[in-house]
Amino acid sequence: MANPLISVTIPTKNSEETISFCLQSIREQSYPDIEIVVVDGFSSDKTRMIAESYGAKIVLCKGGLLEARFLGVENSRGEYVVLVDSDQILEKTAIERALKLVEEKSYDMVIFEEQTWPLSKGFIAKLYKASRQIINLKITDPEAIKPGVGFFLPRFFKRKLLEEAFKAIPKNIMPKIIHYDHDIIYYECYKLSQKVGILRNGIYHIEPSIGKLLKTNLRYGASLKIFSRLGYYKDLVKKGESRIYLGRPLWVGLQSLTLSLLLKTIQRLGYLLPIQSS
Repeated sequence: MANPLISVTIPTKNSEETISFCLQSIREQSYPDIEIVVVDGFSSDKTRMIAESYGAKIVLCKGGLLEARFLGVENSRGEYVVLVDSDQILEKTAIERALKLVEEKSYDMVIFEEQTWPLSKGFIAKLYKASRQIINLKITDPEAIKPGVGFFLPRFFKRKLLEEAFKAIPKNIMPKIIHYDHDIIYYECYKLSQKVGILRNGIYHIEPSIGKLLKTNLRYGASLKIFSRLGYYKDLVKKGESRIYLGRPLWVGLQSLTLSLLLKTIQRLGYLLPIQSS
């Protein structure tokens, strides 16, 4: 029996600093039958050229991240789809282990435990490392994996589930959403199925510089205005905006809290200031 094809989809925009690490981790997966779909927001750097050198299928997207996720699924062929970001590195056996979980346990989607990439350096990386340590303590809590409650998001999906979930998302909001895109997808998937598995040690994050963090979160904050205007997913976003984790050990918990407050402050500025989210 042939191995099922697994599609890895990656939204990008000016991601040349990290995309090669992401793509190399996909190329080095222990599972052999993988296609890569890069959905690019008209990058002005070398992102598309790098993606092409790894044999990725390139799809162009004028809209936000939610539309990019949709186009990634629409232009893929796999029986299963993995939603990855351009600053993420897959653990070498992650896809093989996720598929085994789905086949043996009949899960419809799998959450990957996410950790800071060991080579990420600096103050911001230390805060993210602490935050992920605190968050991952809750990964086996059934309440913490519910959409909008915790920070956990599935990465590995059965294709049919994703296709049904996208049908429930209003088409007019897809091009406009750049924040809570993955949360919305999970929210719609969870309404269809609560069969969610957990994969330990699945993904490593290349943590951002302070400049990248500022730019990204100002845009995220500006994009939150769209939820107020359109009225969709307001409760989901409200839950997400209230998430702050303070845990133990105390020093690690304080670092996690510092990151949460920093991100929320920057996003609030983005919401209040006349900043374009696109």
